[in-house]
Amino acid sequence: MKTLFENVFIPDFDKNVFFKSNVLVNNGVIAEITGSRPHADEYYNGDGLYITPGFMDCHVHIESSHLTPSAFGNIVAKQGTLHVITDNHEIANVGGIEAVKYFMDESKHSLCNIKFAVPSCVPATPFATSGAELGIHEISSLLEREEVVSLGEMMNNPGVIQGEEKFAASIARAKALGKVINGHAPGLNGDDLLKYVAAGVMDDHESESYQDIKTKLGAGLKIFLREGSAEHTDNEAYELIKEYPDDIMFCTDDKSLNHIMRDGHIIYNVNKALQLGIPPVNVLKAASRNGLKYYGLNKYAGISPGMCASFIIADISNNSFKIKDIYVDGKNISHFTHENGKTPVPDKLRNSMNIAIQSEIPQIQNEQACIRIKDGSLITEHLVDSSEIYDLNNDILKLCVFERYGHGNRAASKIKGFNLKKGAFASSIAHDCHNIIAVGTSDESILKVVNALIDNGGGLAAFDGESLLTLPLEIGGLVTSNAPDIVVQDLEHINKLIAEMDCTLTDPLGTLSFMALEVIPHLKLTDKGLFDVDKFRYF
Repeated sequence: MKTLFENVFIPDFDKNVFFKSNVLVNNGVIAEITGSRPHADEYYNGDGLYITPGFMDCHVHIESSHLTPSAFGNIVAKQGTLHVITDNHEIANVGGIEAVKYFMDESKHSLCNIKFAVPSCVPATPFATSGAELGIHEISSLLEREEVVSLGEMMNNPGVIQGEEKFAASIARAKALGKVINGHAPGLNGDDLLKYVAAGVMDDHESESYQDIKTKLGAGLKIFLREGSAEHTDNEAYELIKEYPDDIMFCTDDKSLNHIMRDGHIIYNVNKALQLGIPPVNVLKAASRNGLKYYGLNKYAGISPGMCASFIIADISNNSFKIKDIYVDGKNISHFTHENGKTPVPDKLRNSMNIAIQSEIPQIQNEQACIRIKDGSLITEHLVDSSEIYDLNNDILKLCVFERYGHGNRAASKIKGFNLKKGAFASSIAHDCHNIIAVGTSDESILKVVNALIDNGGGLAAFDGESLLTLPLEIGGLVTSNAPDIVVQDLEHINKLIAEMDCTLTDPLGTLSFMALEVIPHLKLTDKGLFDVDKFRYF
């Protein structure tokens, strides 16, 4: 089957320019770039349109979409993201190596080319309780799999810098196999940054500002500009695409399905860059070629003879990227429907909530310490506060974490920034160990949502004092096999209820899910207590 795409603008990523020509595709492979009009079975009138390699998400946790890999892949492929690198340390923290293998097998049913980063830090640190661990043996065996292209983000920075055996051995094994080594370096600078890079780490996605990203680039790291649900990159930082055209790529990291459907996946990063005035050829290079070459997926990395015909046809005008058609291996998928896979779910993921119904919630041990959050950022502040525990006029609420793997740990602290005036909401998505986390205006409201999650086997819940809404996530308490349109509907209803409780955050559920992550500064709450990330010890 031959198709000729006529009069399309083709990116030359080496010269950073576009040129106009015809593209002949034969049986899923680009056969010729030509100014002539060779015979073809089909002719595509591309006059005024652009052709570009499919977009790539260089670092994502599929679990944050609440979907299985195949369902996620089918959704984002229709938005032009034809390649993703997924680090499934979320599901690994719940179900271990069998959970990771389940995701790998399930992903094969997707339109999207899903590749894997082996979770390197499960759990992220010893300071929180997970449902499983991945040691060097499990990591090494996963690194040898064909679908694996990298060692996942190295989150335990002190362990990497100090050369702890697990991390040093994992990095050495990944290097020996020619795999990329992903980083995670929020706030890291100076000698510690240089030591982190010297240990073998190759990239970072945790920087938000122009200066922080430039510092990381200067240290030799590749950078993924991140646009997730609760985390975003400063506008000024996009100028670095022009300054470092070969070293900048895009990722989403953590993006909920409702935000993917409303705002777009990697196409959101693309349109943001275009609206900020970044030249289109540089934007497309960051969105596709750079990441594809970085991860060794060279056969998809350009529009030239011999390359796979997996690409996007689009209109680029008025600082906007509008998709017209999408091709995977030479086949138009724009109107293609694809059923989700039927991969069996491991029992450990079907029964991941080893916690009884709660009759009371934990008390706050340090009433002077308060976590303060900032909308659009995962970085919190340590606020000294002497207010009452529930001081709604001053936005002082209670944050609770309930360990769900059978050990009984529980912890609580003050938190400021959610602006709730009534009720509570909770989630079994609580990075990275995924215990139950809840925030609320009273003990009774918090108990209501926590017990609703336990009853459902995990998921999301919100309660305004009268109405209780839930989204069950029956696979590991993280994802569901339900149809994406049902998931979006439930998410929208829950978010609407939370907004009616006067919460002003852009993504309240996403923000809540990161309040237990003890590897992003500055103050967080794990199931074992309040944690000072800067000093890497309990508060």
